[in-house]
Amino acid sequence: ISFECWEAPGSLHVNEDEYICEVLEPGTERPLADGERGELVMTNLGRSSSPLIRYRTGDVAVRRTGLCRCGRTFARLEGGILARVDDMVTVRGVNVYPSAVESVVRRFAEVAEYRATVSASGSLRELSLEIELVAGVDALPAVAGRIGAALRESLGLTVPLSVVESGSLPRFEMKARRFVVG
Repeated sequence: ISFECWEAPGSLHVNEDEYICEVLEPGTERPLADGERGELVMTNLGRSSSPLIRYRTGDVAVRRTGLCRCGRTFARLEGGILARVDDMVTVRGVNVYPSAVESVVRRFAEVAEYRATVSASGSLRELSLEIELVAGVDALPAVAGRIGAALRESLGLTVPLSVVESGSLPRFEMKARRFVVG
């Protein structure tokens, strides 16, 4: 279906000789414009015995068209597969993916562990974040303020943060359960 671009590692070129690649708004049939993040939908062109027409993959991707730096004209999935649609939750009208929260929080070396909690507040969902800082970090309000600002910029939401005691959040060896939906 795709192969990695050597000029943009992590991005995938779609083999458009064999597949039609679309990106739709999650939960709808509305096609999204080039560069918008949405659900990847594929149609194969070369399989007559078991065709897949507008197969909803459940993957979140950003599709880009046009000439790539490597010289190819095949559409590319910028950054590859970014998340899963079924992981998405809507918080105060904003689609939030656990991977988006993770990517913001992990930019801060001061954070040892975190837990995001989605809870119902009336008819709307709310997102809050508990962060555990690395031992020896003194500037708690400053770090929390920088993380809060980064989340607001990335997600478009103000996320209440609380700093918890060192060692109080669970650690995970396999797939983490840092995103709790209640």
